[in-house]
Amino acid sequence: MPETRRRIVLLGLLLALVAIGPAAAEPEAPFAERADAIVQPYARAGIFSGAVIVARDGVVLFRRAYGLANREWSVANTPDTRFRIASLTKQFTAAAILRLQEDGRLALDDPAARHMPDLPPSWAPITLRMLLDHTSGLPNVTALPDYPTVIARTARTPMEVVGRLFSEALLFPAGSAQEYSNTGYVLLGAIIERITGEPFADALRRLVLAPAGLSDTSDADPERVIPRRAEGYHRAAGTWRNAPPVAASAALGAGGLVSTLDDLVAWDRALLSGRVLAPESVAAMFQDRGHGYGLGWYLGTAYGRRLWSHGGFLNGFSAIKDTYPDLGLTIVVLGNTETAPAQALSRRLGALALGEPEATGITVPPNVLDRYVGFYRVGPRAVVALTRSGDRLVAQGTGLARLELMPESDRVFVAGDGTRIALDLEPDGRATGLLLDAPGSARSGPRIDARTARRITARRLAWLAPR
Repeated sequence: MPETRRRIVLLGLLLALVAIGPAAAEPEAPFAERADAIVQPYARAGIFSGAVIVARDGVVLFRRAYGLANREWSVANTPDTRFRIASLTKQFTAAAILRLQEDGRLALDDPAARHMPDLPPSWAPITLRMLLDHTSGLPNVTALPDYPTVIARTARTPMEVVGRLFSEALLFPAGSAQEYSNTGYVLLGAIIERITGEPFADALRRLVLAPAGLSDTSDADPERVIPRRAEGYHRAAGTWRNAPPVAASAALGAGGLVSTLDDLVAWDRALLSGRVLAPESVAAMFQDRGHGYGLGWYLGTAYGRRLWSHGGFLNGFSAIKDTYPDLGLTIVVLGNTETAPAQALSRRLGALALGEPEATGITVPPNVLDRYVGFYRVGPRAVVALTRSGDRLVAQGTGLARLELMPESDRVFVAGDGTRIALDLEPDGRATGLLLDAPGSARSGPRIDARTARRITARRLAWLAPR
């Protein structure tokens, strides 16, 4: 080929390549595939079991289930599985109170004692609004030492639960500060029952759930047979256990519902479209009176957008619903293990949906980290030591290089190489074991004392004594 012709051909090929664009650029993976890649490592390690949905304007972008709804029968979770939603219940309770206000049967600034005359005199200044936004000063009934072993396990009336605090002093003068308290929402559930003359679940169905078109959201009473309900699990000393049940009265308006992914997305659509509440009631629900909390919702921002959110945690279950109201975006994570880092997953999925760098905003106080410092046996001759360095946990042990850990929840931590550690916690916060998911392997085991750690490792880890 003559030189001039060869140059013309090469020039033509070059121009064609420029017109086509960079051939090496790979097409971006579908959103669902990228979302699944975020969740899968947690599911593979056994840290997350549950279901996840991301929807924009009611259109599902990602909807998938992971792990087992029942470990004893190896029944898989599905996107239609019903999970306990714990404190997500509070927004439904708040909506029921607002509906009763619309019907003229109460007012938010009514004293609670107007509807419950037997309350202690010291509670007289407490209004329904203060119960709803956690400014009542009521101590948290779930913080009582016998709540997990007695109160939560025994059927009783809601007022018998609230009555456990009648002799306790308020944490602060009603309305002068804010501290999260489940007690207020148990009391609100009792007030709904008294005003309507119906059990809480029936009143909620009539006032809120039916108008919203929610057919899979209902009372989570552990004695009821509920189709497609997931069992809840927690870990103790390195093994999975059935989570103790929580009696209906012990949670009621504070955490007494089961629901599904689809119902919770539909709830956002119904609530924000005005199908459940009048516009002035919706405005009251999302009014921030200076505490970053409305009526049953946390109010804040994430990734520069308004975020209305609430998490939930209850024996065997962890949940969150993040709503970005200006974008029509709803993200729901429902887990049936206590290890599920629901908030971290939701915020990571939010970053993906918004095209932003991830920022989960999770911190764990140093005094909580101190509870985790110690030795954990993860094999016949293998030990992991957790120490604290400043505001970080540090892991090191048999076959494990020194790793600084970042929190993904109050019990799940991740290192830069992708290693994750999930702590087995008792209700009082004691760590009794851990699950270690390192690249290529997953191990778990109980907490042990330093003497045992040195013995089983032939003293090779003696220098790792916690300090």
